Amino acid sequence: MTSLLAIKDQDTMLEGVLHWINVNMPRFCTPNELDCVDEHPEKISADLSRKAFTELGLALRFAQKSKKVRNHALYETIKKKWINNIEENAFFYDTKKRLQLFPHRLLAFATLKSFGIENQEVKYNLETVMNGGYMDRVERSAWEKLDMKYYVEMAGLKNQFPSYDQLYKASTLHNLPRISAAQNIDFYGLTHLIFHLSDFSEKDMKEMFEEKYEDIQEYIDATLCFCLMEQDWDLVLELLINQYCLRKNFAEIDVSAAEAIKGIQQSEGFIPGRDWVKEYHSTSNFKKNAHSFEDVYHPTVLALFLLTLESKAA
Repeated sequence: MTSLLAIKDQDTMLEGVLHWINVNMPRFCTPNELDCVDEHPEKISADLSRKAFTELGLALRFAQKSKKVRNHALYETIKKKWINNIEENAFFYDTKKRLQLFPHRLLAFATLKSFGIENQEVKYNLETVMNGGYMDRVERSAWEKLDMKYYVEMAGLKNQFPSYDQLYKASTLHNLPRISAAQNIDFYGLTHLIFHLSDFSEKDMKEMFEEKYEDIQEYIDATLCFCLMEQDWDLVLELLINQYCLRKNFAEIDVSAAEAIKGIQQSEGFIPGRDWVKEYHSTSNFKKNAHSFEDVYHPTVLALFLLTLESKAA
């Protein structure tokens, strides 16, 4: 498997992505959990910053696999800011009661563990929640269970989830929906299932998918074409990462999609989201660097995942 982009293009994109993330770290940082002590724990849910913070953590954890990325000065700066947020904003406060925040705290713990930081009190509190049987109960979807199983095992915690093979066979990957009837949520379900079943390309999916491998590969190819035409850069990035996860021999459509991502990256370093694309096509005198954090943070974080895979393959 070769990379999708030339090394100089990878380097330029990486510089922009890390620059934008570093400049916008205050937006990634979470509220101080001690400010919520008067709220009932069941009413405290994951807001944008909590979601963005833990997704960035997952990307930083994965980026350590690339020598080029982990040795970048901006990567180390961002990593330090991310760790500081944990301490400064009491990130793990009241873990056993604030159950809606459990997945985000699980991810943050696993990320810290990958950095060589393991808080035993936090681990005990996470284990206590898992032992209560709330997180692995039966009525969750296969997608939800698989996500949670992956994060729990990243954190090194025991669980009662079904096996990965059982979850795969209970998921939409085993019974693919018609693309013409599928919605974005269906595509995200598929991409995340492939992310975690493959451990972001570490596992050979041909062994698990067996005779369905070719059908799944063709489905991802067709969905990539559709999302590229829609200029849905967030899903294009997820699907390109899927191509790595499936260990595909890249075709022209994959290279074209990667080139399109390179071309759409803005001078500030971010990758546009759906709102930016809509405004770009509907507003005269549109300012390309005008954007909202909510719209662009996710495709930009995804670009860090893709560039990590690219630098590993180069």
